[in-house]
Amino acid sequence: MPRSYSICSTDDEPCSGIENLETPAVVFRGMERGNDAPLHRRVFLEVADELHRYGKHLRIYYDHWESFGKPYGEFFTWLDSKGEASEEPLPDLKSCPRELLDHDTVLYIDSFEVTSKYALTISKEDSRDCDGFQSMPRFLNAKGEPLRTGRDKGWIFVLRDDVLYAAPKITTVNGRSKQRFHHSSFFGGKAVASAGIFITDDEGHLLKLYPHSGHYRPGERHLHRILLYLKKHGVILESIEVDLQQIYHMSRELTGTVGSDMTKTSKLKKMQNLYLLSGDTVESFLSHKRRMINSGVFRQIHDILSVKKLPEDEKQCESFPSSSSPPLRSARSRVKSLLLQVNSRHRTRMVTQD
Repeated sequence: MPRSYSICSTDDEPCSGIENLETPAVVFRGMERGNDAPLHRRVFLEVADELHRYGKHLRIYYDHWESFGKPYGEFFTWLDSKGEASEEPLPDLKSCPRELLDHDTVLYIDSFEVTSKYALTISKEDSRDCDGFQSMPRFLNAKGEPLRTGRDKGWIFVLRDDVLYAAPKITTVNGRSKQRFHHSSFFGGKAVASAGIFITDDEGHLLKLYPHSGHYRPGERHLHRILLYLKKHGVILESIEVDLQQIYHMSRELTGTVGSDMTKTSKLKKMQNLYLLSGDTVESFLSHKRRMINSGVFRQIHDILSVKKLPEDEKQCESFPSSSSPPLRSARSRVKSLLLQVNSRHRTRMVTQD
């Protein structure tokens, strides 16, 4: 069972320092084709920067710029051109030295030819194992080789225009890796249909799927979309595990005891806070939830239960309807009746389709 829950989603947290930053146009490209997951606003500085310096470091400088009253009127003018105009040294903060800022950059691919090298295919080999069971489809890279992500960190992926792309995530810039590689790297910051992390075995069989992306912040519909995509391509969803910590809004905060007080001490990483369920269970849950939303059931339940929150005099009026109106049933009874009607309609539709 989940350890704890948080009422608030991380997507609702304020984005310190960049609330008024103009949205880069590139983040909306492709949305008209169903790629409805744009980059999160916390990454806008990284996208807007011509050098694509790491967004976390840029935000440190942005906060400093705002605290001084936004000198020069434009952030990147202050950051990179101040010395040319006044012969003063460029900003250099102790909390993030200038050398670190300028050398820690993220790769943003602007060539589809390059991006296509990360494309995946899902094999549909009609083969069976020694027990006669249908073999799981395999994920293959652009060279036709099995995708081997390793069982620890996995590879990051994006789904865009009905094609999957995947690569190892690079978070450290050193002699071997000149730039970071994040979810935003595949399409240079453009919108995608889904994003997350895959874990496969050495044969290219999918084992786990995590809807984790700090850049795109995928929600329920994006997770549902990738599951339906996998199902369409023959992946047996009951054989994979999916992390639901974000869907359930599980808290990652740890608390420790200091004297007699409970004090927040740290925050778990997503990989340390996994809540895994089988893929078919997750897909079924999301499909049923979507059906309930589209049919207006949740809205009707909300309206029924809101009667409990009326002032006492209004409740009495509701409890004693006019003689021409049917007696008011309890909220629980009305909700139960409503759900039975929805399930009955769903079963009838399934029989008709069969």
